[in-house]
Amino acid sequence: MDTPRAAVKLSDISPKFTEETLDEIVRSAGGKRCISWKIPETNFTKGDAYLSELYRIQLTGERNEPDQEPMVVNVVVKTIPKNVGRRNTFRSADFFRNEANFYNVVLKELYRFQDSRKPKNPFKEIDPCFVAYTDGVNDFIAMDDLGQYGYKTASRAKGVGLEECQRCMRVLGRFHALSLAMKEQEPDRFHEIAHQHLEETYYDARLKWWYNNFMQVQLGIARDAMAREYPGTDLERKMEKFFDCDLYDHMVYLTHARNQNSVINHGDCWMPNFMFHDSTPAMRMIDFQLARYSSPVLDISFFVYSCTSQELRAAHYQDLLDAYYGGLAEMLRDLGSDPEVVFPYSELEKELKQYARFGCGMGIESIPFSLLDESDVPDLDKITGEEAIAIETIWILRPIASQAGRLRLTDMFRHATDMGYLESTGAELDQCLRCIRSLARFHALSFAMKRQEPNTFQALVKQLEETYYSARLVPWYRNFMQRVVTIAKEALEIELAEDPTAYSTGFQRQVESFLNGDIYGMMVEMTHTHTQYSVITHDGSVWFPRTRPHAVCVFCCTDQALRLQHYEQLLGAYYESFSELLIDLGTDPQETFPASVLTEELQRFGRFGCGIAVESIPLSLLDESDVPDLDRIEGTEAVPLEQIMKVRSIKTQYGRRRLLDMFRHAHDCGYLN
Repeated sequence: MDTPRAAVKLSDISPKFTEETLDEIVRSAGGKRCISWKIPETNFTKGDAYLSELYRIQLTGERNEPDQEPMVVNVVVKTIPKNVGRRNTFRSADFFRNEANFYNVVLKELYRFQDSRKPKNPFKEIDPCFVAYTDGVNDFIAMDDLGQYGYKTASRAKGVGLEECQRCMRVLGRFHALSLAMKEQEPDRFHEIAHQHLEETYYDARLKWWYNNFMQVQLGIARDAMAREYPGTDLERKMEKFFDCDLYDHMVYLTHARNQNSVINHGDCWMPNFMFHDSTPAMRMIDFQLARYSSPVLDISFFVYSCTSQELRAAHYQDLLDAYYGGLAEMLRDLGSDPEVVFPYSELEKELKQYARFGCGMGIESIPFSLLDESDVPDLDKITGEEAIAIETIWILRPIASQAGRLRLTDMFRHATDMGYLESTGAELDQCLRCIRSLARFHALSFAMKRQEPNTFQALVKQLEETYYSARLVPWYRNFMQRVVTIAKEALEIELAEDPTAYSTGFQRQVESFLNGDIYGMMVEMTHTHTQYSVITHDGSVWFPRTRPHAVCVFCCTDQALRLQHYEQLLGAYYESFSELLIDLGTDPQETFPASVLTEELQRFGRFGCGIAVESIPLSLLDESDVPDLDRIEGTEAVPLEQIMKVRSIKTQYGRRRLLDMFRHAHDCGYLN
């Protein structure tokens, strides 16, 4: 998305693009210095570039070896717009900074890691840039001109064929494999480059003001297309349900959701950013202004829904996924990692269920853009003044005129619906991930402040008092605790009578020992045990709204199926978000709270969640009619808690197993030892 330009002198490209820059480019290309240069006639079209300006320049360079013919280096230079209003309107400085960081740091580190592993078939589908410079005003990125080697982009106005799409998916898989292998083998360095050298340039809470009105235009176009092609259908209702949330906020969530499967993404993964060689299977990926660290499915779904037809998806979607995973698995093995350990195919399937709807969110923008005529592409240099203006007044998108275009957009939703990507399944995991990330970021504040301002932090801690688990509160809570423990014992007894083989003898002994012990005393001890890793906590639980009128703890309200599949993902999300904010606050997580310590703390304090669950799960199962009206308490004297919160035995097998499965999870993790 850049604008072509013809330059007369170097400063026309950028005031910082100098003779010294030309020497640096020649050195990057393997030569000694630049001895001459010329600017050929450009053949870029207005639609080839949008967010930047593009120039071509041809350098003649002296080689390092004497008596050799001079070398020729053909360069494409992408520069920040000189029109200040345009630059501010499209936040060009943010995009250039992110892309420069990708080339200057992230890609170099990925390639350094790859070189150290000496793969037989190294990933070469992204060419390093010659030089990248950013200061927010004179930014430029100089790259090899791939056109001279026979590379060109496919048409953006229509979907491409199966063979080209499989090549793109395979390249994506190979690219993502670099992240997965480096994260496994050099985790500290990988997380440093992923967290410190990439920024979200499109979907972030701080950017909602910039993009949300334009997104509303896109939603209107999608609704118009659906109303004209599939009026009154279940497909239209499902699309509306997808739109019913705050879609921009949902896209923010999807781009910021991170777990053990997260990778460096291309970010702007549609056909114009893939270049195909005209006579060989070779390919190149370009344009990394939206590079981000997130689920690999963000790239996959963006590509599939923006670049393929429904006919191709219906016949060959699995072939596309196989091409992706085949490229990824082969590259992982070549780098010394086992794909069955690092990223088995089952994990790809889970990621698709969780994140593939991202492609629909991107498709409502990219598909209308791909259908624009050349005459509809605005001249961005007509923006006057220096102030940013609303992007929806520049990027003019209208309802899609052709039926073929409308079907291309609506069929994206048809495929996503058929695959179950728009269903609400997994929402509980989404909520848990959001909560666990928020909790981690909250805890990071304590660690950073304790490290950097210890006296102030200790003064804050002294302002807090324990309001639930304290020796002074035993008379207030003892009888109520006895009641909920009795309910747990009854649940164990009933379920063992129903199916004696459902739970192992070791499990039974551990749960009985836990329930027969002094649970309240244990909770008091844990809440008052302070170590170097203690933080200001919420209240020992993570809460999020449910369909019932009260809230329950994430540890207690997730079912066993979710924990079996995603517990490590929850822990990974916690530590990644914790580390990210800690680094942002200027504290090293590896020195302050390494991941190994998190595991140790869970072993030591994990049973605290069981103490919480003994109360919270029975409370969460109350009927509406069982919730007391607390304003009916008469008089001024305190009433025993157990007389107000009348928790009854759990009536359903589902409820009893939910409680016991919580114990089973704790048992399997070793928290009850």
